[in-house]
Amino acid sequence: MHNKNLSVFMQTIGYDFKDISLLEVALTHSSYANEQKKGNCCDNERMEFLGDAVLELSSSDYIYKNHSEMAEGKMTRLRASIVCVPTLALCARAIKLDTFIRLGKGEELTGGRSRDSIVSDACEAVIGAIYLDGGFANAKEFVNKFILNDLDNKKLFLIARLSYRKLFRDLEKKLIMNSSVKKVLNITNNLL
Repeated sequence: MHNKNLSVFMQTIGYDFKDISLLEVALTHSSYANEQKKGNCCDNERMEFLGDAVLELSSSDYIYKNHSEMAEGKMTRLRASIVCVPTLALCARAIKLDTFIRLGKGEELTGGRSRDSIVSDACEAVIGAIYLDGGFANAKEFVNKFILNDLDNKKLFLIARLSYRKLFRDLEKKLIMNSSVKKVLNITNNLL
């Protein structure tokens, strides 16, 4: 019998694991694994690696088949926006994946559950776990259902985020430039 919480998660995603230990590993952050005394507790980093590859291929396939008019450069940018940390974290939170991640005490206390990087890594690990448990078709179905859904709204989210980042970088450059100008003026004033 498996963990009731994991049953809820499997019901949410519409996939029942044959080997529940794969899902348990996918949801185990290294901080939790490191705190376990047994030493046989694995973290999700290797599954994340595998899930990342499945996600890349699934999203590339989707873009290629659904955007026949799109040039290669735009396809690459769209895929990058789909598989980036903020987007994956957004998708993972929509299915409450973040609430199932096993974190170490310190990571939990310092807000690890709310970190996009931890949530997106766990999402990729779940994709990897589904791939190992049920093959590429099942993993691709998960990606299509929970990552590639509602792309227009996700694009708007990313455009706003990228615009904000660009604005911040521009402001940062101005501040650095102003700081450099002030240093030059101070040096010049000291010389006079």
